[in-house]
Amino acid sequence: MTRRRQKTIGDGDLLRLLALVHTIVGFGFYRVELRALRKSRIFASVPYRGPRATAFWFLVPSPLMWIIGSLVRDAEHAGREDAVRAAHRVGLMSAVLAIVCMPVSGFWGWLAISMRGLGRSRERRPR
Repeated sequence: MTRRRQKTIGDGDLLRLLALVHTIVGFGFYRVELRALRKSRIFASVPYRGPRATAFWFLVPSPLMWIIGSLVRDAEHAGREDAVRAAHRVGLMSAVLAIVCMPVSGFWGWLAISMRGLGRSRERRPR
C-alpha cells in the first residue's frame, strides 16, 4: 500500500497570503488617507510625516512581501533548501527586530511563517 503525502500550504504561499492581508488591512485602516492621496496630485503627494505618509509606508511592503513569497515558493518547488533557509533566517531576524520596535502588530505572523519555514527546511535537510 502506498502512502499518500498530505499536501500542505507552502511557506511562500503563506507569505503571499500575508501580503494580501496586509494590503486589505491597509486599505481598511487608511481609506481616508488613501482617498486624500488619490485626490491630490500624484507627483510629490506623500509628505515625509503625517497620516498620508503612514498610509503610504504601511502599503509599500505588501508587493515586496508578495515577491519574496513567490521567490520562496519557487525555491521550495525547485528543492533549493539553502535558499529557503536563507530567506527564513533573514525573515526571522527582521520579524524579531520589527516586533521589538512594534509589539502590537502583524509582525507576529511573519515571525510564525519564518519559524515554520526554518523548521520545515531542517526536516527536509539530508542527513
